[in-house]
Amino acid sequence: MPGVQKRSEDPAERIREIEAMLAAITAFEVTMLDMSGRIASWSAGGEALTGYTAAEVLGQPASMFYADDDRPEIERRLRTAQDVGRSEFQGWRWRKDGDKYWAGVVLAPVRRDTGELTGFVSVTRDETERRDIEERQQRQRDEILELSTPVVQVWDDVLVLPIIGTLDSRRAARLTEGLLATIAETQAKVIILEVTGVPTIDSVLAQHLLNTVRAVALMGTVSILSGVRAEVAQSMVNLGVDLGQLRSRSTLRDALQLALRLLADQPSTPGSGRPGGDDAERFGLGHSTERPSWPGSV
Repeated sequence: MPGVQKRSEDPAERIREIEAMLAAITAFEVTMLDMSGRIASWSAGGEALTGYTAAEVLGQPASMFYADDDRPEIERRLRTAQDVGRSEFQGWRWRKDGDKYWAGVVLAPVRRDTGELTGFVSVTRDETERRDIEERQQRQRDEILELSTPVVQVWDDVLVLPIIGTLDSRRAARLTEGLLATIAETQAKVIILEVTGVPTIDSVLAQHLLNTVRAVALMGTVSILSGVRAEVAQSMVNLGVDLGQLRSRSTLRDALQLALRLLADQPSTPGSGRPGGDDAERFGLGHSTERPSWPGSV
């Protein structure tokens, strides 16, 4: 066909064509390895990435770019590539000048038409920038999670945890971890889980809340659910969501009333800063004949 160059059938010429193609690739390190994992060919991309010339690396093991502790990894990856046809992995590698970079590596076996293994091809790319961006984004997500689940101490023994939006497993774990740390630091006796900002409570969210309540109870702290709106309550009933014995109040004010009653029901000591019955009245929260139970109490 016009304009189409016929591929050479001469093996030596084909090798030269492949080498010329590899030499044109500078964004990747494309390396041929022999069956023992030693470098059999080098490319311009490899020199640009590592700083080593072909004379410095040919015949050397591919593990020369790895730290001592990581060198067995390349041997394991070569076996994987041989067995399954491909091996992809990431890790730190070292340049000639001593700088390290995060490398994404793909290994594949090279075989004859008969299936006989003759070596491996290794394609490596510098993924340092991508990794840095992902780590920065992860830190930003973590910071947002911290800001989205602040634990507020409203009294010496009372904490409020406003929950806004939905809870996935990761955010729920961070929420519980941060809450337990704050309880350990403040020795709080009551925690109010304020869910006014939660659009709906499904079975998954309910399970996250119950897991948090169980963890909190192990530290001797009582949980109160606050801010369950009528439509949310109806949705929970329709879904068959069971919050067990978790105390629930429709507003934060009601939840604070209950919290003060819980504290008033406990023995207080002078100067402890814990509100007794008079404190509830002074804050205009009123009294109740309800006598709530504490974890482990009869």
